[in-house]
Amino acid sequence: MGIIIKEIRIRNFRSYKSADINLSNNIVLIGANNVGKTTLLQAIQVAFLRGIRVDDEDIYVEPNEVLPKSRKAIIDVLMVPTEKNEDGVYEFDQEWFEHLGELRSEDTVTLDQFFAMRAIISFNPIKGEYDVEKKALIDWPARESVETYKEYKKNRITEKVIQALPVFYMDAKRDISIEMKDRNSYWGRLVRDVGLDSKEIEDIENTLDGINNEIIHKSPILKHLTDNLSKISRTVNTDDSSIKINPVSRKIRDLNRGIDLTFKDDHSERFPISNHGMGTRSWITFLTVVAYISWRIDQMKEEEVPYHPIILLEEPEAHLHPQAQRKIFHQINGLSGQKIVSTHSPMIVGQVDINDIRHISKVDGSSSINFINVANLNDKELRKIKFEIFKSRGDLLFANAMLLCEGETEEQAIPTFFREYFGCEAFEAGINIISVGGSGDKYRPFLRIAKDLNIKVYMLSDGEEKTIKEVSKIVKKIYGEEEDQDILNGIKFLPDGNDLEKYLMASGYAEEVFTAMTEILGDGFLERYISLKDKTSNGSRQTKEKCETCKQNIYERSFRDYSSDDGEMQALLDCIHDNKTAYSSIIADVIIENRKEGKIPPMIEELFKEINNDFKILSQEKQAVNI
Repeated sequence: MGIIIKEIRIRNFRSYKSADINLSNNIVLIGANNVGKTTLLQAIQVAFLRGIRVDDEDIYVEPNEVLPKSRKAIIDVLMVPTEKNEDGVYEFDQEWFEHLGELRSEDTVTLDQFFAMRAIISFNPIKGEYDVEKKALIDWPARESVETYKEYKKNRITEKVIQALPVFYMDAKRDISIEMKDRNSYWGRLVRDVGLDSKEIEDIENTLDGINNEIIHKSPILKHLTDNLSKISRTVNTDDSSIKINPVSRKIRDLNRGIDLTFKDDHSERFPISNHGMGTRSWITFLTVVAYISWRIDQMKEEEVPYHPIILLEEPEAHLHPQAQRKIFHQINGLSGQKIVSTHSPMIVGQVDINDIRHISKVDGSSSINFINVANLNDKELRKIKFEIFKSRGDLLFANAMLLCEGETEEQAIPTFFREYFGCEAFEAGINIISVGGSGDKYRPFLRIAKDLNIKVYMLSDGEEKTIKEVSKIVKKIYGEEEDQDILNGIKFLPDGNDLEKYLMASGYAEEVFTAMTEILGDGFLERYISLKDKTSNGSRQTKEKCETCKQNIYERSFRDYSSDDGEMQALLDCIHDNKTAYSSIIADVIIENRKEGKIPPMIEELFKEINNDFKILSQEKQAVNI
C-alpha cells in the first residue's frame, strides 16, 4: 500500500491568488512562458522543505496594489492512502500509520484517512521578515473556506515526518559539468561518501600517497616546482613548514573534487563530459538525479522508513532533439515516486495521458490552473483530441488563443493578413491559426480543449446556413448559455453562404484572385479551363425528391455550364478549387502587393479588431492608422 499527494491548494502565493490542483502520480504542467509553472513547483518546495527563504515578493498583490503586511500566503497539501482495507475504507498501511501518528485525520462520513498539512507564509514584525510555519489540519476544508479555516492539530510536524516526503527538484538550468563541482548537488551528495570503512580508507590513502611521491620523483618539472615552492619556509616564521604538490587527491573525502566523467558514443572518441554538447550534459544531470533518488529509496527500505519521493522537473526536454525528448519522458515515467513535470515540448505532451495534463494560464497578473474535463467527453471525442491535437497539434496547448478556420486557403492566407495588419507573426502574439479540416463537428475537439484550458477562441467560418446552425449549437453545448455570446463575438461567418474564395470575389477582390491564378497557371488559363471543363460532369447532388421504394432522397447528375452571364466567375471558382494548394499559398500576398487600400478583406479585418480588443497587440498609433 502507498500514498499519494491528492491535492494542493494555493492562496496568495506569488502569481496565484487562489488556485487548486488535483494530482496524479505523473502530472505534466503546460502553458506559455511566465504563466506560473515554476511558481507552482516553488510552492511545493515551500510546503515540504525547511529553510526556504521567503520575502514580500512571495505574497500575491493585485496590479497597482501596495502589499498589506497582514496578508498571508497559504499552501495546503492533502495526502491520502492509495488502497482500501477490507471494509472499503482508504487506510494508511502500518508504516505510514505509525509514522504520521496523531497527525492523521479521517473523514467523518466515509472514514477515509488522510494527512493535511498547511504552510503559512506571514510577516514577523519582531524579526522584520517573513516566516514559514507548518501545521497539520484537523479537516480538509471546503475550497471557499481555505483562508478562514484555522483548526489545527496540537501535534507538531516534525523533521522526521517531512523527511519521509523528500522533494527532488531539477531546474531547467542544469549542467553536469557544474554539478560535479558543487558538493551540495545530487552528484556531490552521491560521491562525497564512497562507502568505505576506516581500514579501507587508510590503505587506499597510503597508496595514493605513494602514487603522488612517485609522480613527483619521476617528473623533473614537478620536482623543480616543489623545491622552489618549499622556499616558503624562509618567509613563514615557523619551524615546521613544508609544501607538497599532490597530482592526484590523497584523501578519500576529496576524491569527488577530482572525479572526471568521460563519454563516448558510436561516432566519436572518448572525451570529458565538459567537451560534449548541452543536450548530453543536461541528460546526464537528469540521470544523476535518478541515481540519487534510487539510492535514497534503497537506503530507506533498509531502515524500514516510509518514503514517498516528490520529483519536480523543469523542462526535461531542454537541449534535446525530438527523439531524445520522447526517450527521456519514458525514463521519467519509470521513476519511483510522484512526478510533476513542466514542459514546453509538444513531443512530451503527445505521450501524456489526458488526465495528467494541467494547463496554467495567467490573466491580469493572476495565474490559474485548468484541466481537460474527461467526464464531459465520449470515446470518440477523446480519440479526436488525442490524435488531432495531442499527437499532431500539441503546440496549440501552449497558445494564448487559437484562431480556427475550415480549410487550407484560410490556414495559409490568414497568417499573411495577420502579419500585414498587426506587424508581427501570429505566433509572436501567442495565437495559433488552425484549419480543422472541415466544418460543424470538426470544431468540437478544439472548442472543448479551449474551454477546459481557458484558451481564447476565434473563428472564421463559411457562411452556409447549416454550418452556422451547427457551430452555434456546438458552442452553446460546450460553453453554456451564459458564456456562448462572448465566444460568438469572436466567430465571424462569411456572408451570403460564401466560402472564402467566393467571398473574396464578391467583396471586390476578383482582379487579385484572377492575378493569383494567372501566376500559378499562366496567361489564358481560364479560357483553357473553360474549353476543357465546360459541359462536363460536376458530380451528383441531392434533390428534395424521394424514391417511392426506399424513401431516400434522389440524387441527380449535374453538369458544368459556363455559357451564362456569370459563367466565367463560376469557372474561375471551379479552377481555384481544382488548384487550391497552390492558390492558397499566394492569394494573400497578391492582394497585399496589388492594393494600396483594402489590403485586409473586411470580414477578416473585423476578426482582427476583436483579437486586438482582447490582446492589445497594436500600438495606439498603429491602431489609429488601421481604423
